[in-house]
Amino acid sequence: MITSAKAALRAALLGLALASTAGCTSMVRDPVPLAMIDKASFQSATPIRYWGDQLPAAYASAYRSNSHILSLSGGGLNGAYGAGYLTGWTARGTRPSFDLVTGISVGAMIAPLAFLGSRYDGRLQAILANVGSESLGGPGLLAMLFGAPALADNAVVKRMIAEIIDEETLAAIASEHRKGRRLLVGTTNLDAERPVVWDIGAIANSTLPNRLELVRQVILASAALPGFFPPVLIEVTIDGKRYDELHVDGGITQQFVMLPGDGQGRGRSKSTLYAIYNGTTQPTPQIVKASGLSILGRAVPTLLKYRDRGDVRELENTARANGISYHLAAIPGGFPEPPTRNAQLQAWLNALYALGFKNGSVGNWQSSR
Repeated sequence: MITSAKAALRAALLGLALASTAGCTSMVRDPVPLAMIDKASFQSATPIRYWGDQLPAAYASAYRSNSHILSLSGGGLNGAYGAGYLTGWTARGTRPSFDLVTGISVGAMIAPLAFLGSRYDGRLQAILANVGSESLGGPGLLAMLFGAPALADNAVVKRMIAEIIDEETLAAIASEHRKGRRLLVGTTNLDAERPVVWDIGAIANSTLPNRLELVRQVILASAALPGFFPPVLIEVTIDGKRYDELHVDGGITQQFVMLPGDGQGRGRSKSTLYAIYNGTTQPTPQIVKASGLSILGRAVPTLLKYRDRGDVRELENTARANGISYHLAAIPGGFPEPPTRNAQLQAWLNALYALGFKNGSVGNWQSSR
């Protein structure tokens, strides 16, 4: 069964503390030379990805038109809340067709089905229904100390992504892309130490022979929590020679895909940005044992929570600067942490999904303009 993020973090921290004393080997790679890191490309007639901190200004047009934009954050198991919120929103009868959908990490897994519309809610529910009963195999901590790239393998996540992205959904995404709608997913290129935003619709609509596999790889990379899940090597070409890039969880660099804004829509834009943050912005008080691992195990999630809150604020500030309506949904404070006992995990996921459904069905947004 899938372990809690806190347990995984503690194991990873222990591994990092001991790794310097162990000899190790690494993944076999043919990395892009650093001097050529901006030249990596794919055999596609149109661009399929961009640096996430340098998105083309064309994306700012979403703020100037009458667009519905959905931004989905990372959050691991907390993604059950976002999935529940979307299906509850459907039940309310006010969920729009989104012109632009973005996703990071678990949000990247939800994003394709949210993009394709409420008729895919059933598939989203079916995938989540058995998450807690899945078993994550893997090399474990000892093997990680001696060179294994992660604590767990990603076979379960691969199967989930294959259920989300098949030939039918890929064709549907391509069709919507041709209508002008956009689906963006974020990863982190660890070699470059920069976020990367992938245009999933452009990949789906391309003539790349591996487009199905590439979309699956990108989403898998977006959800690859470093140390817990292995990174994803994505093959690129430079001057006819093949290299690889090492991609991991998009949430390492940003919890939301940050679209550029030019302020030109201020005062006249009718666009709306809906952000679903699969986490809580509220403090969660907890007594911490005075041991090194307990302190690290508490301090690192606290650091990440406040980093995430900064991303939430940046998203809102960008919306305000561009004069568009902004609505945020997040897990209410007080909801319990994931259980440490795997036998209780599915019940916890079901409860979180139900809470998301309830809040989505009544339109429980924090809003501003």
